[in-house]
Amino acid sequence: MKENEFEAPREKIESGAEGKLQDTAYAIGREAKMISLGVGYAVKDTLENPQSKLNELATSAAVGTGLGIMSRLGAPGRVIAMGTGMAMTTKFAYDELTGQRWSKFGTAVKDTWQSGENMQENIAVTRDSLGSFLVDTGIGLAAKGLSNRVTARLAPPSLLVDYAIRKADSDGGKALLSLQNRWEKTYNLSNYRNGKLQISGFTQSAVPGQARGDLLRVGKTPDGKVILSAMDVEGHGVGAAKKAVTVHAAMDAVLPKAKGKDASEILTLVDKKLDASDERAITAALSTFDPVTNKLDTATASSQFAFLIRKSGRVHQLDAKGGGLGLGNDMYSLMKPGHEVVRLNHGDTVVMASDGVYDRFGYGNLRAFKNFLRSVGPNPDKLRRLILNKPVAETGADDTSFLIFSRL
Repeated sequence: MKENEFEAPREKIESGAEGKLQDTAYAIGREAKMISLGVGYAVKDTLENPQSKLNELATSAAVGTGLGIMSRLGAPGRVIAMGTGMAMTTKFAYDELTGQRWSKFGTAVKDTWQSGENMQENIAVTRDSLGSFLVDTGIGLAAKGLSNRVTARLAPPSLLVDYAIRKADSDGGKALLSLQNRWEKTYNLSNYRNGKLQISGFTQSAVPGQARGDLLRVGKTPDGKVILSAMDVEGHGVGAAKKAVTVHAAMDAVLPKAKGKDASEILTLVDKKLDASDERAITAALSTFDPVTNKLDTATASSQFAFLIRKSGRVHQLDAKGGGLGLGNDMYSLMKPGHEVVRLNHGDTVVMASDGVYDRFGYGNLRAFKNFLRSVGPNPDKLRRLILNKPVAETGADDTSFLIFSRL
């Protein structure tokens, strides 16, 4: 018989410790060769003849898809780990019961350690056991990653909040920012029309490209009213962004129940949906616009401001005496919040903005901002351009957002 390529020539193996070390090195080399070729052949066979393993591959893909969806929808990590472990254990058990693949693999490992005489047979055993297992696992992991990404794009944002919050400290808030961009994408356009309204909005975090504590929201109630809101979570960065996405989720839950509600009642419903254990307060301005009557109903929470610029140029602060406390701490409804109803005429414009905007005109200087609005007038495009051209406040960077809408 031809000397096996995996066996060391006998005359070269020395006795003693050095000989044993050399024997071990040859044995490790044989094992590495067996495993690498076995796995390689498993991959090759799957690529060349996938239909022969269609059932196993489909099962692996289905399990991975399910785990990916569960993970993105907020299932705890231990649940995902448990599901992964159960899938792997089931695969081990199935392979052993149907073909004793793992018993044969154990024998092949032992045999290859001792010599290379049965290398080809042992490679085939490795292909059908470890190789097959790794291929199926790879398919499952690929399906998990793909379904995770697809779910992030297609599932309603409110279903993805728990995942984004849980990942925020490890991914730097990327999942939070992705949700915020999905909710607010429309309002970042320079011009967006919703019925009788032309809407323009802008949001930017204190550090551009990162998740933010400011949020904008435009939606509709079941009775056809348009809801427009600008809110600002206390502070900025990932901590504020975590609460901001819960506010968006609360708005998703509240909008279907907003029929017949005035602006302050809607803010109360939102407040009751929020977790009060987080001490961050939320300032807010929220308006409902009835396209039939052209009536605009506005309520504010804490220090968030909304200004109406009439076609004539006169500036009026909406709900200036609303009295509502901040959202997020179960306090908004303690003092009976007010709301103000006005008729929005053709050419009238409303501006809602966070303090990151006001502070560009002088820290805490609300009068300066009102003077700016008065000087520009009800011109949405010019208001947007001039606000963005204004330098950031000297007091330091802050989240910046504004919502501008005018009656067409």
